[in-house]
Order: sequence, then C-alpha cells, then structure tokens
Amino acid sequence: MSLPYTSLHTFHLVIRFGSLKQTADHLSLTESAVSHQIKRLESQLGYALFYKNGRQLKATPRGLALAEQLAQPFDHIDHTLLNETPNHPQSLTLYCLPSLLEPWLLPLILTFKETHPELDLIIRYHSSAPEYLDENSLRISSFLPNHASQYKVVPLFTGKTIPVCSPLYLSQANPIDNPASLLEANLLHDHSEHSWQTWFSQFDLTLSAGQKLIYEDFHLLKMATLAGQGVALCPRALIQKELVASSLIALFPQEGDNTRYYGLEYNPYAQSNLQQLIQYLELSSLNQQPMKKSTPRS
Repeated sequence: MSLPYTSLHTFHLVIRFGSLKQTADHLSLTESAVSHQIKRLESQLGYALFYKNGRQLKATPRGLALAEQLAQPFDHIDHTLLNETPNHPQSLTLYCLPSLLEPWLLPLILTFKETHPELDLIIRYHSSAPEYLDENSLRISSFLPNHASQYKVVPLFTGKTIPVCSPLYLSQANPIDNPASLLEANLLHDHSEHSWQTWFSQFDLTLSAGQKLIYEDFHLLKMATLAGQGVALCPRALIQKELVASSLIALFPQEGDNTRYYGLEYNPYAQSNLQQLIQYLELSSLNQQPMKKSTPRS
C-alpha cells in the first residue's frame, strides 16, 4: 500500500479543526473533496475514522488513536516550514480560566504587548478551548500533580487556598473564632464540597450534609464572597489585592488544596513566538514579589 500522506494530513486537520468545512477552507478545497479524501483513507486503512452524532462528526476510538500518533509529526512539519516562511501570521491564542484574567493575565499581557507589538493575541475563555492545541495556542488551567497530558505543562504558581469572607458577612455572622465555628457558617463551594471536607479533616472535623451553595468556577465564587454571601476557600495567590484592601478577610492561616497549582499547557512544537510568551509568563510568575498579606484571625 502506498502511503496516503495527503489524506493523512487532511485527516489530521479535520481532527484539529473539528470541522470538514474549516479544513476545506484551510486547504482551499471543497468540503466534498475533503470528505472524499477521508473516505478513501478509510478504505485504504480498512476501518472507520469518523461517525455521525446528530449533525456532529465524531472520531472513532481508532480514529482518535491514529490522530494522536499523527499530531506531533505533522506539527513538527508545520513548525519547520512556518519558521522558514517569512511574514507568516503572528497570531497567538490563549485559553484562560476566568478567575486568572483580571488578577494575573491581563496586566502581564499589556506589558508583553509593549515589547511585542507585532503579535496578535487572542484571549478566549478556557471553556472554549479545543481538545487539540495547535502550535500557536496554549491553555492556562489549574492542575493536580497526577495530571496526565500529551502536552507540555509549565507550573506557574500555587493554588493553595485559605478561608476568607467579606467584612459585611463577618459583622453579621455568628462569632468565627475557631475552625469548628465555620461548620455553622454559610460555606460557599467551588465545583463541589470536596475542598471544604478536606480542609476540615485536618482538624478532625466533618462537614455535615445540608444545603450548599456551589459555584461553577472561582470567579463566581469570589464575587459571591465579596458580596457577603458566606465563607469560601480562595487561592491566596488570586486574592492578594482584596486581602490588602481588606475587602476580603483571612479567617485562619491553615491552607487547603495543598497540591493544586496553576500552569500553562501547550503543544511540544509550539511556534517560537508562543515560546517567547510562555517564557515571559513563567518568568513573570517567578519574579512576582508577594504582596503584603493580611493578618489572619487568631
């Protein structure tokens, strides 16, 4: 069997874009021509690469396995050719957690753009990130130590949390003078009650069942805490401004989420411009001087 390089590359692009139409536009072909290439490739391989799920085109398990093997070689080819082609597009896409935009990413991006005005930066929400990261994009996420990824991961800063509330809530709540007293407080949760259960376990306390306020992400959680809705475990690194301004008050010094961290995830064949941005974000995170911390309540 002669190796179907063209069809394999087309298949690789369909997986990358998740769309026959986008692939056709990228290759300056018709959608029908792309579809025919995929069908010929399936015929040569002897198994299906895609199946229809409603109007969506989904990769089969064997299709996904093949795509994973093809991704790095084709990325390496793209990386090599683009670096040798002058005036190639200078556009980088960052998929970022909402909670990191205002306190961390946006100030750094403004400084980066001052020294790299030629680059176009596209900032998108983390939730819109594709499964496949090309050589011009990165994800900014929270990770646990056992995170497995086909991409490179660069740790940035810790995700350790502390219990905090607003002065308004503290003035209206029952006295909070020891960890056990938090069991009677309005506890706010990020995703689930797991973080609070783990935090209480260090004091041999158990979080009881009952009504819970659960927020989809930390950004919503922080807004609810600032509004005086209750007590939340918030990453210290992301609430420095609020702690200094005393709009949030640290209740106890004991930390939770001790193994979680924030970091970057990117393609091993990232373009040189993206690598520059990654190095800048990593160095900026390492060099950030810790702001003055508010004094935890005893």
